Amino acid sequence: MSASFTSNHPSIYLLGDHLDAALALGEDLLTEKVVLADAVQPLTMVRLVQQNRELAEFLTTVRTLELSLTARLLQARKRAEELRRRETRLKPLIALYVGGTAPLLDAAMELGDTTVHDFQTGDTAFAFLRSRALIARDAASLERLAELRVSEDYLIAGRIRLGTLLDLVATFLDSLDLLYDLYGEPAEPETMTTEATGADAAETSRAT
Repeated sequence: MSASFTSNHPSIYLLGDHLDAALALGEDLLTEKVVLADAVQPLTMVRLVQQNRELAEFLTTVRTLELSLTARLLQARKRAEELRRRETRLKPLIALYVGGTAPLLDAAMELGDTTVHDFQTGDTAFAFLRSRALIARDAASLERLAELRVSEDYLIAGRIRLGTLLDLVATFLDSLDLLYDLYGEPAEPETMTTEATGADAAETSRAT
């Protein structure tokens, strides 16, 4: 096992875990989409009910992933700030990450207390879709849209592009791995076997 692996502060690994989880959640978010009714075809009651159900499921999943992602990003931010004084090599990266995620602090408070948002928008699906850049700000309906899809332009908490956040997280995580060997593995089994065989041979030689 490498020396860096055994000597790193536990907070380094906690930070890496939060960043890795945030990256995975962001990638999951990018896979979310919902197909809408064909604008050319007449919209029947059955298709309308189906679309509303699928849209509700899409919004629920997207919101859940967004909340989980925001929580991970803020936990990583907390760990990064704890390490700022101890790990001087990380200071530039920490400053970049803390600055890039600063808008999420206010957003987290709003996500936890939705009374203001409910009052201003009624917490409608359209308000959510507009605030996340899933539809245009002036869109009054979903007409002429074939689907709703989360892209890198999705605004996390209505503030920061998802693509920008994922680039920031990936850069931070890669740098941590480079500096601290986060995913370092113990000695290869073959090496361990060779060493054991050599030790057995030496023991046998002494016995004879």
